Amino acid sequence: MKENKRKITIITIIGIILFSCVATLSYALWERLFTQSDENKITTLDCFDIKYTGGESVALNNVIPVPDEEGRNTTPYEVTIENKCDTTVKYNVILNNSKNSTLNETHVKVTSGGEAKLLSDTKEIETNTSLDGLDNYTTNNKSKVIGEGYSLPKTTKKVKVRTWIDNATTIEEGQNKTFTYKITIEATPMNGKPTINIFNHEYEIRTETPDFTKGYPTSTSGDELSGLYMTEDDDGDTYYFRGKVENNYVKLSQNSDLVWRIVRVNGDGTIRLILNEKENELSDIQFHSTTDNIKYVGYTYDNEKSCTNEHPCYSNYENGTFINSNGGTDSEVKTELEKWYQSNLTQYNDKIALTTFCNDTSYGSGEENAASSSSTSLEFKPHTRLRENPQLNLHCPDPTKKDGDNRDYGGVYKLKIGLLTADDVILGGYNYNEYTDNNNATTENYLYHDYYWWTMSPDEFSFSNRYGSVWDAGKGASFVDGYIIVSENLLPVINLKSDVTVTGSGTIDDPYVVQ
Repeated sequence: MKENKRKITIITIIGIILFSCVATLSYALWERLFTQSDENKITTLDCFDIKYTGGESVALNNVIPVPDEEGRNTTPYEVTIENKCDTTVKYNVILNNSKNSTLNETHVKVTSGGEAKLLSDTKEIETNTSLDGLDNYTTNNKSKVIGEGYSLPKTTKKVKVRTWIDNATTIEEGQNKTFTYKITIEATPMNGKPTINIFNHEYEIRTETPDFTKGYPTSTSGDELSGLYMTEDDDGDTYYFRGKVENNYVKLSQNSDLVWRIVRVNGDGTIRLILNEKENELSDIQFHSTTDNIKYVGYTYDNEKSCTNEHPCYSNYENGTFINSNGGTDSEVKTELEKWYQSNLTQYNDKIALTTFCNDTSYGSGEENAASSSSTSLEFKPHTRLRENPQLNLHCPDPTKKDGDNRDYGGVYKLKIGLLTADDVILGGYNYNEYTDNNNATTENYLYHDYYWWTMSPDEFSFSNRYGSVWDAGKGASFVDGYIIVSENLLPVINLKSDVTVTGSGTIDDPYVVQ
């Protein structure tokens, strides 16, 4: 590999994976061990550094080959990249395979954020074997790029490396095999704007920090800061559209009458879409028709288990119906959305991903005793974070524990269809301001509609009046909390798989069309 004199190469992880058979043929035993290797760290820029936040080691025992949905939920090794430089840094996450490995790369799934791939399908590059610790690694001086991304100026971010055995691996293919590797991160400061490829179109990534206290564009400002921005979600880097956007239109087929807008590229590489206009059958829908219990702000409630990041609740469309994993009761918006999916989207089911949605029912500080007070409103985290001075966060918190028990409503879901969060809407250019429209986005904002539409984010619950509210958007570009028993509209949200192919340029006259 030819070395740029300003390139940074950092060895971050030593990993060992053991794979051997056990008595039951349908199972295999994995043991994974990551060990930090500080002595191999090389830094050539004072303003760029990494920190190990995953501890000395991570060990998983008695793990069987799993589908990608489960592999993505395995415990990651986390590396924090701190970029104190004044320039954007582009980095690659590189896996260096040991010469002594005996398990074939065709059986190892990897991701460092973005799409999960077989190691054998990742890009091969020449290895810098002069680095300490790599002399016994790589085959024929070749390594694999398992991820890439940008670290923006004056920002800190986490890279999460996950590995698991591919679900298709048999006992014969993995019996008594080992796979040993090291991970290196190579980073190079860059000039100019970073870009990301969406549907074979290069979008420039804006590096400014938006003013989230104002909608965008406003009546007093143009669209010069509209475009694609970057932040993080639970799966990695996510790229979201903000403001006046004119090249994010999508149709699921040439003959479809439904037009969608790209909201963001998720951290797992899937592409989040929102329907561009309401459908008649999804008009005037209540979030829930009952409001006397706090659980009704949940997307599901009376769940058998708490819906957490480690154990999200699934609602997958299989064999002509939706299969729910949590055994609870659906909210009315969930029921209506899934009925609409069955009527309108089942022919595209193999193109639509099962991915993360967040119904953030965690609550703010000082609310522990709210349920026992006759005059107190419980304020959910979307309320305390997003009013006045919005603190945006696409990391979905687990439902808050109370009195030793997990909450049995809301939380983290894996869904085929859902709604945007309040954070999504503010990132897109809306702003909470129910008294004046001076700071609200104008009708040029790509999410603007002249009617109210539901998000998935609870706002508050009043124990004295026995009502709940959920954030909504629309109608003059205001962004307010709506009582859950009031009828509003649903704008369905789906996520396309990262490997779909399209034609078109993304404009209203020539939208992307999924093939």
